[in-house]
Amino acid sequence: MIRTALIAGLLLAACSSPATQTAPVSPSPSIQEGTYPAQYHDATRASAALETLSSDAFEGRKTGEPGNLKAQDWIIGRLETFGVAPLQNGDYRAAFETPDFSGRQIEGTNILAVIDGRRGQDAPVIVMSAHYDHLGTGEDGIYNGTDDNASGVVALLETVAWFQENPPENDLVFAFFDAEEQGLAGSAEFVRDLPDAIAGRLAFNLNLDMVSRADKGEIFAVGTHHYPDLIPLVDGVAERAPLKLSRGHDSPEWGDQDWSTMSDHAPFLRAGVPFIYLGVEDHADYHKVSDTFDKVDPETFARSVDTVLMVAEAVDEYVAAEAN
Repeated sequence: MIRTALIAGLLLAACSSPATQTAPVSPSPSIQEGTYPAQYHDATRASAALETLSSDAFEGRKTGEPGNLKAQDWIIGRLETFGVAPLQNGDYRAAFETPDFSGRQIEGTNILAVIDGRRGQDAPVIVMSAHYDHLGTGEDGIYNGTDDNASGVVALLETVAWFQENPPENDLVFAFFDAEEQGLAGSAEFVRDLPDAIAGRLAFNLNLDMVSRADKGEIFAVGTHHYPDLIPLVDGVAERAPLKLSRGHDSPEWGDQDWSTMSDHAPFLRAGVPFIYLGVEDHADYHKVSDTFDKVDPETFARSVDTVLMVAEAVDEYVAAEAN
């Protein structure tokens, strides 16, 4: 996620219950008895995926660099395992070019998959997103970006798995955006040139960025200041969520902690598309080489992913109701 004054300046310049699962996931053996048993996802799988994607093998996943390409292959491999179709042209990859902050032209790649909803042809489209790129390597080591944003990618993959088993009402596009750390370039390109398959049907964005380090037991839902009609949705989930779900970080009173334009939901906001962004508050390891897997509490992450899935289900039902 981009949460610095520098990037903010550059940007200015440039409810209901979740569906019943037919085969409930067994509690993860990696979560000790007496702690939270994941209800809507496979916590063992999610934890292993988070450890893998944020390992040194991916070299910080910087856009245009070999570790980023490896991350693309890994994400696509997971999508193929889940049996999810690419959005367009038989290819999950959607390449684009963008300048980095030094002015050098680089190639980014968004990864796009789709699950068709039950409403049939011309159904509204919800884009559920997370960026997979990070900062690469530096003199002080590898920026593994466990929380930012391997966590959002893994939560999004668990959302894919959930909706494969529990078909949504609306068409769901799962967008793994690239070049978020280069000024939200991947999401901006996506919104600017929507794929033909969803043109004219875009109804909502649910964006995930930094969802594993809820060190205070709290995750924020951003967006209700801009779209007050979403308050009942968020509050309804908050009443049942296994993690404290709070509204905020989306109005001028938050000052430089107004996250309205600080991640990949910003291009959707500017295009007038309703959104909810889920993320935790900054921690001491934000944008440092110390943002590593060992800092993640597995129970907290399991609670966070279940909360994400509850919000995703509520968003699907909200959009369906709005379309009626």
